[in-house]
Parts: sequence; structure tokens; C-alpha cells
Amino acid sequence: MTSTSIKDDQTKSVHLEFFSPAPPGSLSFNIDTAPVKLLNRFHKRITASARAIPAPDHLHMIDELPSELKRYSLPVVPSTDFLPAILGKGPEWHCYKRKITDLKFVATIAVSAFALATYDPEIKTPQNLINKKIGIRPRPSSLRVLKDAILRDAWGIDDKVIYKDCFRPQAKEGLLNGDFDATFWFETRQVVDGYEYLDPSGMELKNTQWIGISLEDVDRINRNNPWKLHRVLVPAGSLRANGPKRDPPVDVGMAGLSMALCAWESTDDEVVYELLKFMDEHSHLWPDIAKGCPLSLSRMSRFPGLTEDLVHSGALEYFNDNRIRLEDPVQLHTMV
Repeated sequence: MTSTSIKDDQTKSVHLEFFSPAPPGSLSFNIDTAPVKLLNRFHKRITASARAIPAPDHLHMIDELPSELKRYSLPVVPSTDFLPAILGKGPEWHCYKRKITDLKFVATIAVSAFALATYDPEIKTPQNLINKKIGIRPRPSSLRVLKDAILRDAWGIDDKVIYKDCFRPQAKEGLLNGDFDATFWFETRQVVDGYEYLDPSGMELKNTQWIGISLEDVDRINRNNPWKLHRVLVPAGSLRANGPKRDPPVDVGMAGLSMALCAWESTDDEVVYELLKFMDEHSHLWPDIAKGCPLSLSRMSRFPGLTEDLVHSGALEYFNDNRIRLEDPVQLHTMV
């Protein structure tokens, strides 16, 4: 870096505020705000705090702040929201009111993966879902944007299924009680020693059938939406489950939802460079802070729809200095 980094400049200190769209106290919030814990513990010049404000409200609110506050207010943005925010697009119930063109990508900090799960052995393909009840996140939500696109654009059955609004704690009982026939709520994430479903007991009660996402599904979604999707290939037997049970029984393609730590065009290059450098150098501590999720510099550089012009110049310089090529992945065989 040509300018003096904040770490070496003993006269300069900065406070960053991170904005997570996830509910406070949730697993997603804890992962989104992992940099806050690490910065406050280990960095001498950068301190940080965190707030929870749902998308798209968090970007609208930051965008209206005075410039001195905005430049150090860093949002975490889902892949369903990053490009729509810049383009000023989105469905009526989850829409960006104007183009937020100064929003810049810094790093991918988390990936979740979703496929449709059911206990019904007769449901094996999307067409088997016709006239069935689907447990799904209520609107408005970035997750609902993703799941609506799967049913509408990938499978073409959005008007042939029955939507049943629910939240993750209701998923297991909803399937057992017949409140719905299948659900997107069997959320998966990668941990250091494999993959993990957020409520493993849901897979241990009955055999789980997975209706996966194909590469053709990804292509159809990407052609019909302002945001981009990638596929996460979850290998057979890689999901944690008690006993000898093998989950999933075969490789399953899942829809990946990436979370991007972002900054603004006005955010100092040296601050962003130092932040990314710090996260890279402390990535070995990430699993302890982020509930087992791993992190690497190569993973931080991968985000659907990413091009160099969308990346903050300070982050781009750090990636280039470390010979890391930015990637717009179609499929991830691993999340790191």
C-alpha cells in the first residue's frame, strides 16, 4: 500500500459500525458481526460496534447519514440485495427506492445454503410439489426473495403450490404435523469439519428427502433477476447427524446465499485495506468467533455477480497484493 496503513499510523484511530440485516442474537447476526469482536480484541487502532437493522432498511438508513458517519458505517449485504441496491431494483415488498451506486464490496464473510426438504418419500422432484404446502419465510425478507425465485424462475411452480408462512423453529414440527409438506428451512452452512444443518434433530427424526437446485435452475434464476445466485454442492454424507445415518444420501445442489461486508466509495482506502488485511491475518480465529464457520482470503474474494468495478479500491488493492483473483462463482464445491 502506498499510504501509511492505519495499523502503523500511531496518530490515527477509527471507529467502524457494522450493520447486520439479521435479528440481534441470532446465529447470522453473530457471524455478520464477528469482525467486531476480533477488532475490539486485537486491533490497536480500529474499534467497532454493531447494529441489527433488516435489509433493505439498513442501506437506506446509512445512505442518508452525514458523510462523516456514512463512510465508517459498514453494512453486511446479502447476495439477493447487493446488485439490486446498486441498480435501485427489487420486488415491491423488498425494493431499493433509489440507486445506491457508491456501495462497494469488501469481502464475503459467510455463506448459507438452501434446498427444499421433506419427510414425504413420494416428493422427489419439483413437479411432485404441485398442490403441496411449502413452509417458507414470510415477506419481507431477503431469504424470501431467494426462495420465491427458486419456485418461480427455476421450477415454474410458484402458482401451483400453497405457501405456508413459518420460521425456522416451526419447520420440524410443521413437517411432522402436516402443516406443510416441504420446507426451505433446513438451512445448511459449512463448519470446519464438514457441513451442519442448524437443527440436526430435524434430520434425525425421519429420513429427509432433498429437492436440490441444478445448474440449469441457477441459470434460469440469474437470467430473470437483478441479483445473481451460485450453487453450493453439498457432498453425500457431509451433514452432521447423530449415529450412522448418512445425510444427505447423495450429493445435493443447494442455493447459496452469500453475505458481503461492504463499504462506501468514500470509505478511506487505507481503512478498508487494513480491515481486509486484519481479517485475513486473523482468519484462523474466525471459527471460534463465528460458531465454527471457516474463513479464507480466497473465500472472501468470491461473490455472485462480482466484477472489479463493484469492489472497493482498498479491498481490490489487498486482493491484488496477495495475487487473489476475484471470482463470480456458478458453483462452490466448498464454501472456503
